[in-house]
Amino acid sequence: MKKIVSLALVLVLGLTLVFSGCAKKDGAAFELALITDGAPVNDGAFNESAWNGLKAYADENGKTCRYYQPVLTDGVLANETVAEYIDIAVKNGAKYIVLPGEDFAVSAYEVAPTYKDVNFILIDAVPHSRDSEEMHLISNIMCVSFDYYQGGFLAGYVSVTDGLKDGGKVIRKYNTKLGILGSTGNDASGKYSSGYIDGVSYAANELGVPVTVDYAQYNSASLDYNYDFTVEPVYIDVTEAKKDTFKVKVVDGIGSGVYTEGENVTITANPAPEGKVFDHWETKSDTEGVKDKKVNISSKKESSMNLQVGDCDCTITAVWADAETVPVKIVTEKETLTYYAPKNSDFWAEAPAAPSGYVFSEWSVADESIVEDKLSAETNVKVGESEIQLMPVYEKSEFPTFNVTVKNGTGSGSYVTGDTVKVVADAPPEGKMFYKWENVDGQGLSTGIAMDNEYCYHAEFEMVDRYASVVEKMFDDGCEIVFAGGNEISDSVFTAADAFDYPVFGFGWGYDEGSKGSCFASVVNDYGKTVQDALNNYQGGSFISGNCKRNAIYVTGKNLEHYSTNKKGEKVENADYSEGYAKLYDMFAKEQTPETPDVSLVSINFWSK
Repeated sequence: MKKIVSLALVLVLGLTLVFSGCAKKDGAAFELALITDGAPVNDGAFNESAWNGLKAYADENGKTCRYYQPVLTDGVLANETVAEYIDIAVKNGAKYIVLPGEDFAVSAYEVAPTYKDVNFILIDAVPHSRDSEEMHLISNIMCVSFDYYQGGFLAGYVSVTDGLKDGGKVIRKYNTKLGILGSTGNDASGKYSSGYIDGVSYAANELGVPVTVDYAQYNSASLDYNYDFTVEPVYIDVTEAKKDTFKVKVVDGIGSGVYTEGENVTITANPAPEGKVFDHWETKSDTEGVKDKKVNISSKKESSMNLQVGDCDCTITAVWADAETVPVKIVTEKETLTYYAPKNSDFWAEAPAAPSGYVFSEWSVADESIVEDKLSAETNVKVGESEIQLMPVYEKSEFPTFNVTVKNGTGSGSYVTGDTVKVVADAPPEGKMFYKWENVDGQGLSTGIAMDNEYCYHAEFEMVDRYASVVEKMFDDGCEIVFAGGNEISDSVFTAADAFDYPVFGFGWGYDEGSKGSCFASVVNDYGKTVQDALNNYQGGSFISGNCKRNAIYVTGKNLEHYSTNKKGEKVENADYSEGYAKLYDMFAKEQTPETPDVSLVSINFWSK
């Protein structure tokens, strides 16, 4: 079976790979190979950088090269898959194989020793076993490590000195309120954060400007993650409507309210009572002189349909037909919800929202074969002729959860990032009409959630990034820039920054994140540069450092040269040159660590209770 899989992969790769200047010539083997982490080589990130470096080396040295893009399993790069692709690369003649990132650490440890005549380059990771982080030096693996401290130092320095400009206009000469989303339990984050604080301190003392840094350890149990919020429908007086309004009464269904002319309203029947199934809708005009047929619904037979409001007030009634039904009970510790479904039919089951601090795990049911997807909180259930009991199982969440409270409506519960929250407003009081949804957090601030339609009485939204809540509080407290170097949840900084309508920024790390609108700058780990250096100076069983000395770490938008020559041969000043940054970079390149001042103007606020 393994040989068949390998052959299939070769066929797919043969159809899809792009060689871009490293084409195979006269039957020659591909001497250099890159295996991506599942993303393409034009991902604008680490894979592209590594490929550019490999290709540049190949072009300069007359070598052939090729990349392989593995197929992910449920979004994960499996070690077994990497082993298959390494085998393919070797059979295609690879003498050097580049593996970019931590996803390859275990594969390198397990597979590389079996190919003693092949040299591996493992970037930004060290070989280790599946059950241990202990580093192992292997004779045919050269590891590339980046100097996170240098990267953090450069980022901290630029965060202060660059201020804020809008075109040619200087809005702030310096930035003096900064933040870090970090983790002392993470080696990379710790080094980045330490360097960042030292870089900020170096800049503050150089300029004589006091700077404050807020530090939040995102995985600390003592950090305030109280980001619970309330969602509430806003009702207004009918007299405030700018168009003609009509009253809709729904019997045995939801959708009752007062709506403006031309509005499309979804009407949904209640769950069927015992011994009944939905049959059709009955419509009646409640406005004298207007016929019943003027009530414009999209379907009489669908249990959920749309009403186009206009011409008259109306009553819409769900009409039931007799049927042999089976009870379907959803049982939780708090309550038992009983529904009725026709015998030998399908039933759509939805688990109630999880208790605070928990997430849905699976359905527990006597006959698992009747549940289409037992791991999904919403799934189809095959109903036979006997009562069914479904028990949703909840487990303690490894990630922070937060509670949504829906006032005057349904949808309250405990959720995690990515959950879909469905909210339905209660029918408005007499003389009122639904206007919109309003949401506020514990501080009385808008949460920034994006509903599919905040002006509809039933709406849904995807739960926001939980970690972004901490960064939002930093920005609320006045932080101008937040850095999260070395953290896997660093995108939370940009999620938070994008929610503000005044300028706040994230400082990117790893690769150029300038495509993100709220990116101030990025400190880059140049995979391509280190690939070239490793190939030029290959030595198995050793490390090569990606640092300023090799020009492998730098901040985007910074030129180390004060002047350059234009197309006319004229000497021109580079607008992106910074004397202070260039001086600092030169010190690191000469392996001189800048001295942190004895008296620092930097104060650090640790965000924990």
